[in-house]
Amino acid sequence: MAMPQRDETIEEIKRLDALLEYAVMHEDEAEAARLRAELPPSL
Repeated sequence: MAMPQRDETIEEIKRLDALLEYAVMHEDEAEAARLRAELPPSL
């Protein structure tokens, strides 16, 4: 049985991680810091 809330959370983390990777690759430290603040602390 699918868990929609869990699936949405996973997709959100993947999206933030991809944006963070892009910001780091382009040396945008301000955006990287903002994205890191949005990610759960355990990541």
